Formats: sequence, C-alpha cells, structure tokens
Amino acid sequence: MKKWTLFCSTLLGISLVTSASASAAAGADTTPASSIQSFGTDWLTKTDGSFWIWDYNQSVPTQIPELTGTTGSYPGGLVVMGDQTIKQWSNDYYTPAITVKPVSGLSSIQDVLDWNGTLIADAAGAVYTKVRADDSQPQNEVTYTPVTGIDNVADIEIYAEEYSDSMRYRHLFLKKDGTVWRDNGELQEFEPIQNLHDIVQIAENYALQKNGTVWTWPATFAEKNPPASALAASKFTALTSIQTLKHEQKSTLAIDKQSRLWFWGGTVTGYADGWTYADHPDPVLITSIQNVKDAFVVEHSLIVQTLDNKVYSTSVARDAMPANPNFVLLASDISTIKNGGRHMIMQKKDGSLWGWGVNKNSELGYGDYEFMHDTPVPVQKPIAVSLNGENVPLTAGVITRNGQNFVPLRSLFDKLGAEIGFDGTSKLAAVTRTDPSLPALKISVSAKNGQTTLNGQAVTLANKPFTVNGTLYLPLRFISEKLGAKVEWLPKEERITIMLK
Repeated sequence: MKKWTLFCSTLLGISLVTSASASAAAGADTTPASSIQSFGTDWLTKTDGSFWIWDYNQSVPTQIPELTGTTGSYPGGLVVMGDQTIKQWSNDYYTPAITVKPVSGLSSIQDVLDWNGTLIADAAGAVYTKVRADDSQPQNEVTYTPVTGIDNVADIEIYAEEYSDSMRYRHLFLKKDGTVWRDNGELQEFEPIQNLHDIVQIAENYALQKNGTVWTWPATFAEKNPPASALAASKFTALTSIQTLKHEQKSTLAIDKQSRLWFWGGTVTGYADGWTYADHPDPVLITSIQNVKDAFVVEHSLIVQTLDNKVYSTSVARDAMPANPNFVLLASDISTIKNGGRHMIMQKKDGSLWGWGVNKNSELGYGDYEFMHDTPVPVQKPIAVSLNGENVPLTAGVITRNGQNFVPLRSLFDKLGAEIGFDGTSKLAAVTRTDPSLPALKISVSAKNGQTTLNGQAVTLANKPFTVNGTLYLPLRFISEKLGAKVEWLPKEERITIMLK
C-alpha cells in the first residue's frame, strides 16, 4: 500500500564511461568500507550526507543534490532535513527529471501511510492529510492539513471491510496509550475498537497485545452499518506468545517467542490479470523452517529471514499454505531487509545492497529493466561525479560494468567544451567540440550496435557503448582524452573526478 507504479520511459539520454581501475595495492587500501548510512526500497543515504534514489528513469542510484543532509526518509518521497524542514521528492516516467518541493503544514514525521492520499502522524501524535492540489495549476509546495477528531497517534494503517455487494476501507490508528481507533473510511467519526488495550502492533484487522496475545475483530458483514457490538475485538485464541505481527499483501504473518512462523490469510492461484485469491482464516505453523527473525510476503513469495541472517523463499501461489513448504535459500549474511509489495532490498553485513523481485520499473537499482530477478542482484554503488572540484548532478546514476564506471554525462557535456546531437532516424549520436581554437573533433556513436567513429574513422573501444531504457552510454576515458580532460576514479570516496583546463 505504500508504493506506486509507473510506466517505463523511452526517453533518450547520453552517458559516458570511465575506468574503475585501481592500484595493485591490497584490497583494504582500495576497497572502501560501506558508505551507506540508511536505505529503503528505492532510496539510500550515504555517510557523507548525500541522498540517492532509483526507479523509473533512474535505473541505478542517482543523487538528488538538493536533499543532501537528510536526517530521515519516509514513504511517499518525504524527507526531513537537518534543519528540520520537510521536503518531498518525486520522479515520473515521461522525463528523467526529479522534482523536489518544500512541504508546509508539518513540523515532524513519526509515521506515514502512503495509500490513496498520504496520511502522516507527527511526533506529538497529531494526524495530517495531504491537500489535493488542482492539477491545472503549478504547485510550488506540498501542503498538509490537520485531521480533527484523532490525536496521540503512534501508527497509521488501513484495513478493508467487505459486504455482500461492496467494500469499504477504514483507517486504523494505534494510539500511544495502547488503544486502537478507526474511522468511517473518510477521516471522520473516529471510534475506539472495544476491548483493545496495551496494543503494540496492528495489522489489518488484528492487533498484538503487549503480553503476546493476538486480538481480532470482524471485517466481513452481510450488510452495511453493523451494530457496535458486532465490531468489538475478541481474543484470537489460535495464537499465543507472539512477538511480531504483520499483514503483507493479502496474508498475515506472526512470529512467536520461540522464533516460529505462523501464516494465515491469502494464497493465490491463476495467471497474470486473472489471479484468484483464497482466504484461509486458520493459522498454519510453518514447520519446515526454524529460528525465524523476520518474514515478509513479496509479490507471490513468502520471504523468511532466520536468526543466522540467511534469507529463504517459498511460494504463496498455491491453493493453501502447507505446514512444511519447501524453502529455497536466496542469500546469506543479510543484516537488514526493506520490502515493498513486489520487490525487496537487502543489505549484507559488508554493507552492500542487493535487490530481489519484480524489476519492471528498475526497482532493484541494478541497471536493467528485466521484469523479474528471481536471484538477488547487486544494487549499483552510489558513485558521484565532480568536474573541476564541483559536484555534478546527473539525470541518471553511475552504472558499473566489467570493472568500468559508466557515467551519465548529458548535463556535463557543455562544460567539457562539446555539444551533443542525436538523429532519431539513424539512431546516431554525435559529440562535437565547439571551441574553434582547437582542432575539429566529432565522435559518432551508433545507439543500435555501439559502433564508434572519430572524425569519420572507425575506432575500437575496450567496452562498447550500450543503451539502458533508451539511454546511450559512451566511454568517458576515450572522449575525455580527446577533449583534453583528465579522469580519475577515487574508490575510497566512490567518486569520479574530471579535471578540464
């Protein structure tokens, strides 16, 4: 519920490549410790304060210079800056542009529900809703307004009530005093759910009490507006001694104090747009995996992280979940997992990030648009580029292939004393030097096959140019030498420096 989907872009960009060669010194001297301070399913921050995102037109981590110095990042592109101001970033599938706008009406963020209109609880427990803007007018900021009638909120969730002929979504509010409240679906007429107190987690129409007891309340009715007595919570006697409770997709998961996993709710059968979901209300104790640390449902897979930091998967695409499903090992040495609805990003103990799952919009930050990666792939490193000592903002981030760093350079080309053209019919890019005091220079590159010419003569390159989602990548070292620039790769800083006299 806290993720949106856009289409892939077909725009053309131009990028360059530089060598990632390092000295022959020992690995400890050339391989930096992890520079990643925090991360999510489509963003990361580095220890130097820089902020990076990927998805849609940014197939790998791409820096947003305006967000350097963030202290917190939340769903919906919300970030808190070091001066406590709040901003919101967004990118779209039409252009590579990344938009950053200031946020008004908020002074802090504690929890975010990004579903059908963003809801935010601030540090004091007040709730705010995003003001829907008039799309016909340009908006210079994002505005939030208080929701009246609810306060002291620690967590916001949502659940569905089903009737014979319709469905209604209700917002859930876990208050700091351990009570749970719900609205009428329209952020009005708030009421406490009877019998709930000392609650520490909420998930769909289930709640976890501090003593490990699980409570539930009805979510299916024959008619609308059932009496209040029919909405009261009761103990879910099938489970005791639970320490973690969560609802993922259409399934509910619980981990007990013996580190055992319980599963109930939805499984899926069918194909593509014809999926059929079946609801299994009775919890199943999963016996084929033990020592469970965390669990998620990603796309149609049950993902389990064990206490020894291994990650396993099994399918949810079945008539019902058996007690002993076969699990497949996906990864080892995983310290942290952040999951979306259809993909997840994992961090290993060495600090590297790895992606798994649906990748149709480049959600994995790997640098391609293959629909699915069923084995983990590395998220590209967040590598910065500077020209004459100044950081260069790029429309898409660095891609590393075959030991070389491929760097997008559209926004840098004019600063290198060249201009670029592209013939859409022949799919031929041309880099032309504009300084009349220097010898004429024209480099042509075919977006079809990577063939390259210099002043009309064919040249052989160590790594051919390539395209990713309509972006053409060109070899930086070759072009920079012709333009008189010096390129250096600084692995400890994860930075490429370009010096042009």
